[in-house]
Amino acid sequence: MPNTRFTKFIRHAMTLAGAALLVPLLSACPSGDVGAPCNHGDVEPPQAETVTFPALSCNDLLCVYADTNKPETVDCVDDNQCNEGQDQPRFECSAGQCRLNLNYVLERSMCSRSCEVDGDCLDGGITDRVLAPETNCVGSFKCVVIQKLGEFCCRPLCVCTDDLNEAVTDELEQECAQGAAAACEDDETTPTTPEG
Repeated sequence: MPNTRFTKFIRHAMTLAGAALLVPLLSACPSGDVGAPCNHGDVEPPQAETVTFPALSCNDLLCVYADTNKPETVDCVDDNQCNEGQDQPRFECSAGQCRLNLNYVLERSMCSRSCEVDGDCLDGGITDRVLAPETNCVGSFKCVVIQKLGEFCCRPLCVCTDDLNEAVTDELEQECAQGAAAACEDDETTPTTPEG
């Protein structure tokens, strides 16, 4: 009888030890960061959509600002003139000209990753975490092309649908399908400065 009791004790102890080891392993599953905040390392706001690589704060080293809204090309004296008709303070008046507001750019800049289909931008279960637990993206993420120049010319990336203009992304997709992708290989533009 003592042997059986001892064997049960050993089995129970091993089960508990196995469970104790399994919990850290499950919690160590890679956590996604698509949608996590990131910055481009610049003190000046970009002129347009921007992809920064390498963005060291992102798992896939990609930081994307994808909002397609452009400032009015009018002289200004204050930020209100630049944001007429806007739902958010996207722009600021600087030296009499409207430009993107750096704080807005930082708020809308998010970690991204390369993708082939929209499903690549979604969580696929406990061991396939893609999305960041906290994000400024209210909508979902979609696999789209946002540039036809530079290092990420015609390369689809996961982008928050809040920032997308369907007409612009559809046009870019068509241009890339019709040969702009071949032009990307010849493009000699300088990559965006990495974050500092």
